[in-house]
Amino acid sequence: MGAQLGTKGVMAEMNLTPLIDIVLVVLIIMMVNIPIQIEEMGVKLPSSQQVESKNDVPPDQLVIAIYKDGTLALNRRLTTEDVLFYETTRRLRPMEPKNVFIDADPSVTYGQVVDMMDLARQAGASRVGLARLKPDGPAVPTSVAPGSMPRGVDVGLASIVGPVSQKDADDKLKPLVPMLMGCYQQALARQNDLSCRSFLQVDIAPNGSLMNADVVNPNYKDAQLDECVKGVATQKLHFDSIGEQKTAVVRYPLLFSPG
Repeated sequence: MGAQLGTKGVMAEMNLTPLIDIVLVVLIIMMVNIPIQIEEMGVKLPSSQQVESKNDVPPDQLVIAIYKDGTLALNRRLTTEDVLFYETTRRLRPMEPKNVFIDADPSVTYGQVVDMMDLARQAGASRVGLARLKPDGPAVPTSVAPGSMPRGVDVGLASIVGPVSQKDADDKLKPLVPMLMGCYQQALARQNDLSCRSFLQVDIAPNGSLMNADVVNPNYKDAQLDECVKGVATQKLHFDSIGEQKTAVVRYPLLFSPG
């Protein structure tokens, strides 16, 4: 504390240096203790009873294996990515819980693992887990899946945000599959070996009508196919009322196969 002498007496001034030092120390402590926010990917590691053995995978589990050379297998059956997506979607539909495990060779890149986790999610998995790494990689395959899928349009498990049930979403689109097949047949006339997949995403208004329909994340380039699919949804897809001031988003995986 300082003092100034003058004709009117003593004027005192507070020395703020100790207070500033204390505030800085407290600030540093707070900064050190604040947790750093990072991007995380939610995964579930299997228990000791899950995906531990190199024997056959139990029928109530789905395990996607990624081998050193990049080849894929579903429950030890070698397959292509499109067939893997089709089989995973088909087999997940009646399963509960809808879990998928990824079993990768230690040399596989992080990006390849993330791609398969995305595929499992898109196929309808509610949880995706990682099998424990094994020095010699996933169990060797025991068979090879057929090289093609049945000809036609396969609709996977819809992902839903909002007050629409899985059953209602399935029931509303099922009658429209022949029309979607008509769109695909037109595409096959332009490219007779077109094997592809995409997602039909619809935004639902409170009265059940569509606010928007779009084709997202296609792994092909055929604008006419996209427009045809969107047209079918816009004209024919209708939902029951979901409640005042409520909306929903439904995303259907679509897999097109020439057979």
